[in-house]
Amino acid sequence: MNLPELAIRRHVLTYMVNGLIVLFGIIAFFELGVARMPNVDIPLITITTVQPGGNPTVIDSSITNIIERKVNSIPGIDFVKSASTPSVSSVQLNFHLSKDIDVAFNEVQTKVNQILTELPADADPPVIAKVETDAQAVIWLHLQGNRTIQQLNMYGQNVLRRQLEKIDGVGDIFIGGLRERTLRVELQPDRLIAMGMTVEDVINAFRNEHILLPGGFLTSAVSERLLKLDLEYHSARELGEIVIGYVDSLSLIHI
Repeated sequence: MNLPELAIRRHVLTYMVNGLIVLFGIIAFFELGVARMPNVDIPLITITTVQPGGNPTVIDSSITNIIERKVNSIPGIDFVKSASTPSVSSVQLNFHLSKDIDVAFNEVQTKVNQILTELPADADPPVIAKVETDAQAVIWLHLQGNRTIQQLNMYGQNVLRRQLEKIDGVGDIFIGGLRERTLRVELQPDRLIAMGMTVEDVINAFRNEHILLPGGFLTSAVSERLLKLDLEYHSARELGEIVIGYVDSLSLIHI
């Protein structure tokens, strides 16, 4: 007896089997988990190395190529992508999906540690990171108003960030386009030459007068106070007085 014959002779059984299949399909439809952005561990690792002021050609030959040659021997690599831009070398390793991301990370870290002495002395240590797809930003909010850029930065960091962090389900907050408060100093070369000083001396003056250290504790019978060694400038005027002690002429452009 074949299947069509069985379905005809046992039509009640056929109806029941079809009903069960439909019932299981409905249950599976409502119980099936669906995620817009599922948590998937893609075996993707990046190696970023920074060399301040480095030319892309020099970075490619002295950093990127060295790292590529070393990590190419790691088993399980699908393909390698690299980019050499001013001051930055980036190498991206794409592994096969069957490769365990933690094992790949340890292997890459071991290979990179073996070539640290071959990299330029003025280059920062390479930063190895696993690419996490679920850590990408989901929503970007634009902030604008009749305030300065610095005031908007402070409002976004001190007010909006704290309010958004309290929302249930928010993992982390990234602030894009942040502009740090900077200070630009213009020196007069003729005055430096006349005083027998160099730009490095001015840099050391900033570095030596920008120190904030713990000073220990001052205790008594009833209290204990924390001492702080504050050698840090807090205003442009104070900064000018500090550096003028090293260089006679100094022009502060803006803060």
